[in-house]
Amino acid sequence: MHTAITTKRHAGITGLFFIAATVTAIIGLLLYKPVIDAADPIAVAGTNAGRIGWGALFEVMLCVSACGTALMMLPVLSSVSKRLGPAYVVFRSLEVVSILVGLVSMLALASIAGSMDPEVAGAPAVGRALIAIHDWSFVLGPHFMLGVNTLIYNSVFLRSGLVPRPLAMWGISGALLILLVGTIELLGVITPYSDTTMLLAIPIAVYEMVLAGWLIIHGFRMPDRVI
Repeated sequence: MHTAITTKRHAGITGLFFIAATVTAIIGLLLYKPVIDAADPIAVAGTNAGRIGWGALFEVMLCVSACGTALMMLPVLSSVSKRLGPAYVVFRSLEVVSILVGLVSMLALASIAGSMDPEVAGAPAVGRALIAIHDWSFVLGPHFMLGVNTLIYNSVFLRSGLVPRPLAMWGISGALLILLVGTIELLGVITPYSDTTMLLAIPIAVYEMVLAGWLIIHGFRMPDRVI
């Protein structure tokens, strides 16, 4: 592995990007929540345009952080797997694209709410449609695609020893859980933001914080095998 990749500075920056991604994702969702949960999103968005703007800003920071993890992880993963390193970046990028689609739908909702009379026929339906776009982009991005890319990089971690293997196993378990969440959401078994969804998403959120802490304190290990 190239010396620059094994430095604690490289690993530390990677860890900080993971922390930023998790924190901004949570803050963005909390800011959107009153509008997302509203029976009439147009009416609620009309009085919460600033809140939506801040939520979108945090999601932009989430996208930047996710791109940061991809850029920092690519040389590390590619040093031990020429196939899985780029594969991680592809699925991380698809996650970012999904997030961008969702935040644009929320900004569109805020714009429409500012110029549309909530009492106009069809206004609530327009609001619910834009919320639905955000919800499904959330399912495809921060759930399904996140599960795929987390599974990819932790399989590399597990097989190469870049981080302690028990930590990699935790990451794989969290990835499988969030993949399960994304799949059953797509099938309509549960809805986005349900209690079940949030419960099953906790392990991967905590894992990313623990991984970030490990990388900041210890850095990446030298791999014991190339896959």
